[in-house]
Amino acid sequence: MSAPDFSVWWILVPVLAWLVVTLGVTLLRERRKHRAHWARAQKATDILAHGRPATAQVMAFSDTGERRSGMGAIWAVATLHLRVQATEIAEAFEVDQTTSIDLAELPDYAAGKTIAVKFDPASRDVAVERSTRSAAYYGADSSRPHAAAKATGP
Repeated sequence: MSAPDFSVWWILVPVLAWLVVTLGVTLLRERRKHRAHWARAQKATDILAHGRPATAQVMAFSDTGERRSGMGAIWAVATLHLRVQATEIAEAFEVDQTTSIDLAELPDYAAGKTIAVKFDPASRDVAVERSTRSAAYYGADSSRPHAAAKATGP
């Protein structure tokens, strides 16, 4: 009775195939993350360039614990529950805004504070205007209407 021939290729080929598939999946995920990051930053930049000015009262502040760094600053990624009141429309609306805030400016975004924002009237997407003393970082910015938001008068 002869024993089957054993070759290192019986082990090496499946391991290499697994590594190639894992690398491919990882690269695709990173590419999607990069595209989403770029799209959020571009959307926020567009809203700031072409959006309507408004003021927003911070109803709630929640630090996600995530930090970003670059351009000589460190930002905290936070979720703000905002009540946005535009000057040219009579109705206010509420939105949850995830945004990056310079660590030194966190007290300026506490609950009860009023901040400057710009918004797109069609989609009601919001972008927080940054102070001139810090660099802008819009990679984490995204807004969505608050689930319990109802249009109300002033």
